[in-house]
Amino acid sequence: MRSGFIYTQTRLQARHGMRADERSWQLAESQRELGNFLQSARQTGLKHWVSGLQASDPHQLLETGILTLYRNYIDDIASWTPRAWRAAVEWTKHLTYLPALLHLLKGNTAQPWMLQDPVLKPFTAIHHEQRNTAFLQSDYSPLVHAQHQGQPLETAWAARWQALWPELCASDRASLQKLYRLLQQHLESFAQAAPDAAWPQRQQLALKLGSLFRQLRYQPATIFIHLLLVAMDVERLRGDILQRQLFPVYREDSI
Repeated sequence: MRSGFIYTQTRLQARHGMRADERSWQLAESQRELGNFLQSARQTGLKHWVSGLQASDPHQLLETGILTLYRNYIDDIASWTPRAWRAAVEWTKHLTYLPALLHLLKGNTAQPWMLQDPVLKPFTAIHHEQRNTAFLQSDYSPLVHAQHQGQPLETAWAARWQALWPELCASDRASLQKLYRLLQQHLESFAQAAPDAAWPQRQQLALKLGSLFRQLRYQPATIFIHLLLVAMDVERLRGDILQRQLFPVYREDSI
């Protein structure tokens, strides 16, 4: 099994090296207006994520565009991972949608942006029975059962993810479980942290994940570590973009 990850690891290392470094982030984030931010980001390792975005786009379109790019990124990674691991890798696409899926599973009215999102739109029917049927006929059926049983969707997602793992040697399983425990600890700590501690905690998590990525070479865990680090990049980018669009900088010359 380990030898099958030589090709995957080589490509992961290349992708890992393409991520924007902190200097690139600081360069882009020094631009306080959205148009300038996007223009600056296009000159860095963030260019893949912002190339199709325009400052004049409504925020729903910007968010949908970023999420679509991330889903496509996961599909691309999955396409060159060992076949036995592709289903588990593809399942990670659903993590970013858990809050929205819970909103819809509870029977709440779909938000306008959900009607435009290609992933969520099939589950936005007004009638609860139609919505529930659509869920049960989709990849999200394990989440439906979990929600009906009062189980957190995150727990149900993790159970399904682990069920998709192929047969593993003890060390590979231990590495994946180590990663999962690290994330659980972070989420528990993050939920109790003060607002001003959020960013330092995310930085600490990124450092720990980077260290694990180097330690666990040629193991399945590196795929998920990389995708998690990229997800954190996408989350940061989304925050930067929406902050600049929804809360534009006050300009004296606009008076």
